[in-house]
Amino acid sequence: MRTILVTLSGTHGSGKSTNAGRVYYLLNESGKRFSYIRHQDLLDPFGFIVRRMARVLRLDVNYLEGSTPVRLLWSLYFILVYYPLLAGGIGIRRRLGYNVVTDRYLYDLIVGFWGVQKRVPIEHLLVWVLPHPDISFVFDADEKRILSDRPEHTAEFIRNEKRIYNSLAAQFHLTTISTSESKQMVWQRVVTAIEKCMNGVPSNTQKKEQVNN
Repeated sequence: MRTILVTLSGTHGSGKSTNAGRVYYLLNESGKRFSYIRHQDLLDPFGFIVRRMARVLRLDVNYLEGSTPVRLLWSLYFILVYYPLLAGGIGIRRRLGYNVVTDRYLYDLIVGFWGVQKRVPIEHLLVWVLPHPDISFVFDADEKRILSDRPEHTAEFIRNEKRIYNSLAAQFHLTTISTSESKQMVWQRVVTAIEKCMNGVPSNTQKKEQVNN
């Protein structure tokens, strides 16, 4: 059986990390060999530096993130650190016979930069050179639920993020799943889709699944 790459993306508060961890556990519990990559761990080191710089310079971190010097530094980081670690980590695991699940991926990275209306100079290069997922999910949730779980965000922020994710889902043919209903049904839908992909069944593209009780 071939190995596959699965990515789980989505808006803040939609349950990316929680669902990724549970799906990973269920897949391994059923006897399949899956390895888990926490995508954010590859971004945190440079992100920490940017946040510390913003504090020292007494600047808004979003303003600093959008500045030309920092965007160029991000590009260097992507080329020299991010890409080798992510692509290499996925490649090694798959050569060892492991499937790979990552709770965030390039799509979340793009949303982060688009959200502040900035582009990274090598954005299109990353889309081309990073391993292409065999199946990708975008988690979505009701706006009220997200705002309840994440009171630090505004309704405008969440709506804008949802709009960007919807655009990416259409552009990259990602499967969107609502997480506003039963967690068990969410996990069942995701695991079933992954198992079909492992068996060579093409995933439905640009399809929005509503999870019902």
